[in-house]
Amino acid sequence: MTVKWNLVTEMAQVAKTRVFSGGACNILDGEGNLLRSTERDRINDWLTAKGITFFDPQIHPDTHGREYDYDTDHKLEMAARDAAKINLYELSPRSFGGITCFEIATDHFRWREPMVIYFSDGNAGEDTLPAHSERGHPLFVPDGIRDNPKAMTAHYREFVKSANSLRKYLMAFAQELDTLTVGFSDNPARGDVVITPERMHATELFDAVARAAAHERVFVTFTGGEKARDVKGNPLLLAPEAPPEVEKAALLDQYLDEGNAVRRQIAELIAVSVYVRVVYTQDAAMQALGEVLKIAGVLE
Repeated sequence: MTVKWNLVTEMAQVAKTRVFSGGACNILDGEGNLLRSTERDRINDWLTAKGITFFDPQIHPDTHGREYDYDTDHKLEMAARDAAKINLYELSPRSFGGITCFEIATDHFRWREPMVIYFSDGNAGEDTLPAHSERGHPLFVPDGIRDNPKAMTAHYREFVKSANSLRKYLMAFAQELDTLTVGFSDNPARGDVVITPERMHATELFDAVARAAAHERVFVTFTGGEKARDVKGNPLLLAPEAPPEVEKAALLDQYLDEGNAVRRQIAELIAVSVYVRVVYTQDAAMQALGEVLKIAGVLE
């Protein structure tokens, strides 16, 4: 399915990367089934037609025989981001997008590279404005999260997975950013960003990464002791494996609230300039890509 595109797929090719096409990948439908998002396929077609070599981190059983795995896939993903001249980030209303928000913030503050942020509508068959609040902030509206038991269970697994991925990602950035310091204690100092094992804390983690990337000194303290860490020492969200229905619904409300809050943070963080475009349709994304590719000297 992806052979037709000018994709970077291995470390030996990574220096050829011109566009990092990251963000919303696999999504859950209203029945909780994992689908490959096709929202960026038209954009990938367009990049290939222009002769642009790019990296797309989307990994799905239909195309790769497996799902995305942070430990396996993150190294190539980071190398492609470093090599790329332009970054395209898609935020879908159907997937949480926490790691994508981290990437947007760090790219914006650390590298100031040309970037297109694409808030998609979640439907590859249409090209319309995404779901949004009265103030215009794009919303997190995953299918079936309120009314389908199977989908609720699948979204709950995504909630736990996303919370733990965000924690791993912050630990990785603490190795890169000398302004970000991580500690483990049940007695945090005043002024620390405190991350407990009982909540997702996506907004606090995002704020910590964004501030550290902007060269502000940030101290993050994870509470909960040894029980709240995995075998490698990474902090964990401590969530029940199969919570009762009422508790699951409450935790999914937290998931929705966090997803909407992080989208609002992105909308309020980014200063739009000729180097940074925020768009809401596929057509606008391709137009913006063409403009920033010219600015970067990749297209004439």
